[in-house]
Amino acid sequence: MSRELGETLHVRDRVAYVLPDVPHDAPAAVREGIARRRITATGGQCPCGARMRRPSRAERRQAQRTGGQLVVDVRHESDCPAVTATLTAAVRMWRAGGGR
Repeated sequence: MSRELGETLHVRDRVAYVLPDVPHDAPAAVREGIARRRITATGGQCPCGARMRRPSRAERRQAQRTGGQLVVDVRHESDCPAVTATLTAAVRMWRAGGGR
């Protein structure tokens, strides 16, 4: 996940998601995209229908044994404002002063 959109922390077999607050001064597309990502990261379902698939116990154990990192994929619909490329572009435009 892009650092500007959140951070994932791993401590032993525990995972914590550090998610950004929804900035009230951001354009609607940024606010909605971040809000939807927060919903899916905390176990809910995005309005587009996407859910975060949690790794199975076998996947977690395999990663622990090999020192590998688990990758969790959330498949939002292509027109969802939470799609990484869409949200990243919206955040960059806003930060550059053109996102209002």
